[in-house]
Amino acid sequence: MLVFKKISNIFFTGLFVLISASIYSGCDNVDVIEPVNIYKENVVVRAELVADQIFKGVLFTKTLPVGATYSITTAGLRDIEAYIKVNGSQVIPLHDVGNGLFKPLYDYKIVPGAYYELFANHYGDPIYAKTYVPKVPIINSISYRSESYFFQGIVLGKRNEAYGASWVYASGSSGEITSDDFYSIEALPDVLDIGDVTVRTQPVPEQYRAGGNFSNLSMKVYSFDKAFQKYFQTKGNGKAIEDSFIHGGDNVGWNVEGKNAIGLFIGYSISASKQP
Repeated sequence: MLVFKKISNIFFTGLFVLISASIYSGCDNVDVIEPVNIYKENVVVRAELVADQIFKGVLFTKTLPVGATYSITTAGLRDIEAYIKVNGSQVIPLHDVGNGLFKPLYDYKIVPGAYYELFANHYGDPIYAKTYVPKVPIINSISYRSESYFFQGIVLGKRNEAYGASWVYASGSSGEITSDDFYSIEALPDVLDIGDVTVRTQPVPEQYRAGGNFSNLSMKVYSFDKAFQKYFQTKGNGKAIEDSFIHGGDNVGWNVEGKNAIGLFIGYSISASKQP
């Protein structure tokens, strides 16, 4: 999952607190408070709904204590009942295919411009999420900033959407290489329904721009359900924890609701690669 590759340096529910030595003035004694391991098991939901692509399903796992060795065979959940609803009417049941992954019985292509809701149940506790799948973003212009080695673009922004950009290196037989993360996720002010939004990529690494040959370099723009912007802006709140999709992260802007449930159920679309 491309976006989770970019964003999955983040998730939530083992909290490891270490209070370092406290030194009191006028006293040579040092009080050391031992680490406290506070663990609470949460259901973790993650799914990408990519416009015009086959839906890969919803992954249901549980968070693990910090320091625990991650294994999908132990983290994946099976005691889940789930389905998705499209535009408030079409119901698509999800079936357990192993290791926490639940998929439709038949291939289903995600429809751009549609709303999707997730309904799930884990031991009687309901889980809910809703997302919008934007259409492919309209890119009005692209430029390359040679002084700082990044691509910049202007996108026709719409209400309830947010945008990010990634540089792309076409490596021939190896396929495409893209940036590991977005530089930022941008959106229109809430008072506007439509307008220009400026996006930029991370700097292109030197090995992909050596010799000044830019013919293999381009940019893609991602159009997200606006809920992704809050997640992106808050994912660093879990950075003390190695991977918040495994252990969790405090105050991260998940869009999944439910008792002891966290996660990201997010719709997005991707533009074709474009050059200046």
